[in-house]
Amino acid sequence: MFLSTSKALIFSLLLGISVFSQANEQKTHHIDIKSQFTKQPLSISITLPTNFTENDDQRYVALYTTAGDRRLKSMVEQINWMSHVSFGPIPPLIIVQLPYIAAPNEQQGKDVQASGLNTKLTIKILEREILPQIAQRYPILPFSILEGYSTNANLPLNILADAPHLFNAYISINPAWGLDKSNLMTRIKRQLTSDQLKFRSAYISLGSFSQNHSAFEELLTFTHQIKSKLALHLDNQSDINYYTAPMSLLPKALEQVFADRNPKDLSSLAKGGVFAVNQYYKALTKKYGYALSPINTLHDLSDYYGQHDQLTSQIEILEHILKLKPDNIYYRTILANVHLKNNQSASYKKVITNALNLAKAQNNQEAIDYIQRIIDRN
Repeated sequence: MFLSTSKALIFSLLLGISVFSQANEQKTHHIDIKSQFTKQPLSISITLPTNFTENDDQRYVALYTTAGDRRLKSMVEQINWMSHVSFGPIPPLIIVQLPYIAAPNEQQGKDVQASGLNTKLTIKILEREILPQIAQRYPILPFSILEGYSTNANLPLNILADAPHLFNAYISINPAWGLDKSNLMTRIKRQLTSDQLKFRSAYISLGSFSQNHSAFEELLTFTHQIKSKLALHLDNQSDINYYTAPMSLLPKALEQVFADRNPKDLSSLAKGGVFAVNQYYKALTKKYGYALSPINTLHDLSDYYGQHDQLTSQIEILEHILKLKPDNIYYRTILANVHLKNNQSASYKKVITNALNLAKAQNNQEAIDYIQRIIDRN
């Protein structure tokens, strides 16, 4: 019997295809930086992925956030859930909680945080002190995200306007446009036609506070009049509760940032098969700055071929996956089932036997039992 996609996902967990494990405890580090640009103490919290291991070869995307401690807790849980399996919508992230950097002689307050008057100093400290420290201490990839909500959501917009090279993706959830005192809209409009925005993205939502509606509409109208290299998503969420927004919109924004890692429309890739997938992921390196694994998309494409009764193409895809992952038991069982459905009994027996032998070599009892049930059933 051919394995359905839902069952395949279940058995993928059973056989250990999930790359990311939740077995490890959450690790949080703290860094104190003595800045040469401000007398303010800079305390930074770094939350590592649950699968993080010292001195391994894995590297991670960094998410820099302005969230306070309360929101940070829920953010960590959301990101862990979205990234805890290899076919999840986002990769594991290192979460860096940024301090608020006050402008000289500034009186602290929420209105001041959204004013934009501290942008130049913040950029200087980020570029020369905080970002280099994180890059030196942690195995980060050359792709990073800056995130903020409410009065803190103006910071991503200010950085996008003045120093877009610092981050690759910007998430601004319900920014407080009405509290800006730095001509933020004018600066963003000027930047939107810049070549610096190539391979960069931004998610900007509108919240329920009426004083921000006109600015959002102004930006929306402006983007329809120009051609920008920024992948910009403007999201009107004024109908949901203001405090619901960070819980529901952060996962949405992150999923959009990484959506092209696992394309949903496979019809064009299906025409070119493995070659088309390889070319697609080669192009993605220009955006992310590093090579992404095509395995999940190849998996989806094999399902696509199966659903469209293109069994020969499905077999070619699965055989290619096994060249990339020769020790993977799961894909051997999938390939065996495809051969069985295609009435290729000799190929089925060869592949399922190899899968069983591999499971025994790995001492994977769950896989052994599962494969033996397949053999007994057929």
